[in-house]
Amino acid sequence: MATILRHPRPGFTWDWWAVDTEGFLVQFSGGPAPEYLLAHVNHVDAAAAWAEEHRPAWFNPDPLPLHAFSCNGELPTYTRNGVPDSPLRLSDAPAVITDVAAMVELKKAVRETWTIYLDDGWV
Repeated sequence: MATILRHPRPGFTWDWWAVDTEGFLVQFSGGPAPEYLLAHVNHVDAAAAWAEEHRPAWFNPDPLPLHAFSCNGELPTYTRNGVPDSPLRLSDAPAVITDVAAMVELKKAVRETWTIYLDDGWV
């Protein structure tokens, strides 16, 4: 059964996190997410607000401390913002972020992937 993907507020940017099969934290920005995550949108928004205040480097392209992807529309296609030298593992992330990221376990390892099509077996 395919996972339904939706954006909580089309036209607005929002950030959410997931964990890949190798335990790395993956940040997504600007597009749809698994629909089951939307039941927790206030929790996700609170984590994003915390990250913007306490981890502003996560939102800057250089140097990138984690796997980060962005989307420029409503399609579930995300493009990598850059490759981190030493990507952050979920186990090393702050609890406020791990609580959100643990809700979405990707079915593949991000590694050097440049484009993620969420509707192509990733979730």
